[in-house]
Amino acid sequence: MNATKISNTVIFVVFFISFVLLLDACKTKKSTVKTNTPTTTDTTEKCRLDIKSTKHLIEKMQQHTFNYEWIYARAETKLVIDSEDTDVDIKIRSKKDSAILITVEAIGLFDVAKILITNDSIKMIIYPKKQYFYGSIENISKLLNVSADLDLIQSLMFGNNAEFYNEEEKIKHINDKKNCQYVLTTTKKRKVKRLLKDKEILIAKEPIQIISLHPNTFKILRNQIIDLKNNHSLTVDYDKFSIIDSLYFPQLVKATIVAENQNSIEFQLKYTKVELNKPQNLSFRVPSSYQKKEIK
Repeated sequence: MNATKISNTVIFVVFFISFVLLLDACKTKKSTVKTNTPTTTDTTEKCRLDIKSTKHLIEKMQQHTFNYEWIYARAETKLVIDSEDTDVDIKIRSKKDSAILITVEAIGLFDVAKILITNDSIKMIIYPKKQYFYGSIENISKLLNVSADLDLIQSLMFGNNAEFYNEEEKIKHINDKKNCQYVLTTTKKRKVKRLLKDKEILIAKEPIQIISLHPNTFKILRNQIIDLKNNHSLTVDYDKFSIIDSLYFPQLVKATIVAENQNSIEFQLKYTKVELNKPQNLSFRVPSSYQKKEIK
């Protein structure tokens, strides 16, 4: 599991969505109040963290993955940059491991854009501007100096984790009794304990990933990547879980990106409707009169 890759993937997705959200055609701004970190308020009064084996904990996380073949979802989204926010609605249609089609709407009005993400390409239409963009994920990754793929994007959108369990020998776990959570991490326990106490970590050659799991459902509550070498971090919080087809699903997803010498970026997805395993129309057509958009 490459923590830098996961962090850059979210930046990659936010880039395309924010590119659309910031169009003058649908921008509304207002002051923003920061929200609190999700908590395990539905746990029993006495915290029980009985799992002692990292391997067993990873297996539990895998067993509670949100599995699907097809998914359709509606969500209210909020993008916050430097305390100013933009709100739009989006529709997500996806076939797992194949494609994600995102339709961006001015709230309750009209389609602003469509973004189609596949294993090897990105396609985007910007309707108010009558523009479109086609590109390979490889080329866009080079352009933005990031690394991304469909597996990581879909995992982060729906509260799963990609690739983590493929490097079990590098993973440690902590029973965080104070917050009543299990913690999986790619660094030494003592460093994570210091981080959880908001103390500075002095040495870190590689990005650190920290995943917090619910003690009963083993769902991811927080996925955090901290790159001290380059002085940036990504935090994705999952909250408001509901049961859909016997699977736990986070109705609220919040991502925060902090980078040196740049305004922090906050991105929120509030799912209002989710349907599973109904085949979706993933067609993507560009009107002949539209012009190709160059991104430089």
